[in-house]
Amino acid sequence: MHTRAIAIIGTALCVGCGEATPPAAPKAAPAAKVENPRTENTLTKVSLSSDAIERLGIESAEVSSAAVPLRRIIGGEVIVPEGRSVVVAAPVTGTLVPGSAPLPGARVSPGQTLFRLLPLASADREQQIEADRAVAAAEADANAARQRLQRLSQLQVDGATSVRSVEEATALEQIAQAAVVAARERAAAIRRNPLTGGGEVAVNAPIGGIVQTISVAPGQTVTAGAPMFSVAQVDTLWVRVPVYAGGAQEIDAAQAAAVSRLAGGGPPRPASRVRAPLTADPLTATVNLFYELPRGTEWSPGERVSVDLPLVATADGLSIPESALLYDLYGSPWVYVDVGGGGYERRRIDVARQTGDRVVVARGITVGQRVVTTGAAELFGTEFHTGK
Repeated sequence: MHTRAIAIIGTALCVGCGEATPPAAPKAAPAAKVENPRTENTLTKVSLSSDAIERLGIESAEVSSAAVPLRRIIGGEVIVPEGRSVVVAAPVTGTLVPGSAPLPGARVSPGQTLFRLLPLASADREQQIEADRAVAAAEADANAARQRLQRLSQLQVDGATSVRSVEEATALEQIAQAAVVAARERAAAIRRNPLTGGGEVAVNAPIGGIVQTISVAPGQTVTAGAPMFSVAQVDTLWVRVPVYAGGAQEIDAAQAAAVSRLAGGGPPRPASRVRAPLTADPLTATVNLFYELPRGTEWSPGERVSVDLPLVATADGLSIPESALLYDLYGSPWVYVDVGGGGYERRRIDVARQTGDRVVVARGITVGQRVVTTGAAELFGTEFHTGK
């Protein structure tokens, strides 16, 4: 009985000890939970039958590793080519007739009248008549000087005059000939800028292009030789690229550069290297390279652009045709990989650079894989049901 009492007391103590132990705290629920996670390696696989592949015209090419030229991106500036920007000066002193000035930025054609000047001269003296009279007078003086030189030359042969007299006559004859040349040039300039019915001088555009600057205002009196306006031919533009002098020899002059806007407005434009005046900036240790843009490029002189220059050096890289690229809504590049058996998987890639119609891929695919080069857009539409 004694033993039984001790057993009962021990059991009670054990039960009491068990009841005193606090329960374990429940685990906190996670703040976020992702169900059915999917990585880019498990994207949707498009499977086509042989008839569908033939109907869509699906073609693929193998990813190859080849030596591709290296490139360097440098900022450039769009400029008007040397010799294609002309500043026109006033042919005579006169007053600018109101209503005859063009607007800056206007496109003009060669010979188009842009300004009209009322010469500061007496009303009874017409400019063209005065110019012709000056030519006739200069020619008469030159003829008289030439005849006098001939007479003195004959007298020198006969011993009737001195050598000094002949030398003076020769100098006067040369001066008279120079006056004839100047008078004829002035008359030709007035013919190029003919007078209007009211005795006004018409100032015409020497070349076709865009009016860049205007330095005069209607009603203003200008002197002969004062700049009035400038015209620039902008149908063909150049890009000036300052390159570090120590690396100028690394640029491949035989290949075209790719020029694009800084904001990415449109695809890059090819630009070929042109021979231009040798210019440099000693403060920045750079030399200037010049590239010609295609005709009709609607860029403005002075605009800053990004220039992708080809280098002489090459490096191995993965190369695929440009036609294999697809871009999603956010501009990310993708390709479809032919996995065999009519299956095609979409893979994201990183484009390192573009060389002609080939694209160098940094990562996303490996050598030996086949990417779809024709029909990638059709596969994209099949995957997302955009064709329905």
